[in-house]
Amino acid sequence: MATVKTIDTQTLSDWLATDKKVSILDIRPLSERTEWHIPQSIHLNVYENLKAGNRDAFDFLLLDKLLPIVTLCAGGNLSLFATELLSENGYDAYSLEGGMKAWNFAWDTAIIELGNVKIIQVRRLAKGCLSYIIGAGHKAMVIDASLHPSIYLNLAVQHGYVIEKVADTHIHADYVSRTKELAKATGAAHLMLDLAEVNYDFIPVKNGTELLLGNTPIKIIHTPGHTLESTSFLIEDSVLLTGDTLFIDSVGRPDLKANEHETWLKAAMLYDTLHLITALNDNVEILPAHTSKSIEIGQGIISSSLGQIKKSITML
Repeated sequence: MATVKTIDTQTLSDWLATDKKVSILDIRPLSERTEWHIPQSIHLNVYENLKAGNRDAFDFLLLDKLLPIVTLCAGGNLSLFATELLSENGYDAYSLEGGMKAWNFAWDTAIIELGNVKIIQVRRLAKGCLSYIIGAGHKAMVIDASLHPSIYLNLAVQHGYVIEKVADTHIHADYVSRTKELAKATGAAHLMLDLAEVNYDFIPVKNGTELLLGNTPIKIIHTPGHTLESTSFLIEDSVLLTGDTLFIDSVGRPDLKANEHETWLKAAMLYDTLHLITALNDNVEILPAHTSKSIEIGQGIISSSLGQIKKSITML
């Protein structure tokens, strides 16, 4: 039996970030890949053969044997068998430890700068979740934290910031917010719109409140529709963090976790909110909390001007 080698998500991330040539084979069923995947990966329809224990599952494969191959499955188990077979066929093969469940927490960053303000977009690559570190002077505010607090702490230190405020744009339904943990780990003020109904303590802020991060103004704007407490953050009248209210290619859904009556109510709110946002200057840059596609490592910042979004989304 050939020795089965494994690779962790951080090493694979480093390989991709440095443009190391590698073949990534996704052996999951196509239905699972459609939901989320690594953009640089190749899908092979071998799942059933591998589940059946067929040792000739890769006999058809003709890839460059000088390049490493990383196999991935849902949880990192079936890929061990795949890696064993590929190694026996002469490939330098590795199994991704933890599979896509582990890749769910792989991340990278992109940066936008506005004079003395730096906005670091922290991206969960697989699910397209976007969080932000806003830095001004030596102070920082984190919005929509979705990764372990240590990641935001380390990034803040690298950029010379101390995290003094944290917040969420809304109560997230599709992932567990790490904002509460981050507030505890840093001692930062945990801010949330005063209308939010949650079972933990926070510092309530009202619609229209203008926060100061150092000398940088951040305006709180109540933008209900996706959720009742949805909030956007306007930074120096130039950048708007919109949460799940407005994306760069679509608008937020009012029907999640809502009955028919609640959906109509939230849809009406969303209609008014979108009119409020689209009345801003077309040059305002929109930074959402999600993107609809898996993110490629090293991809540019996920954002668009409000003017461009108004042109591309017909309902606006």
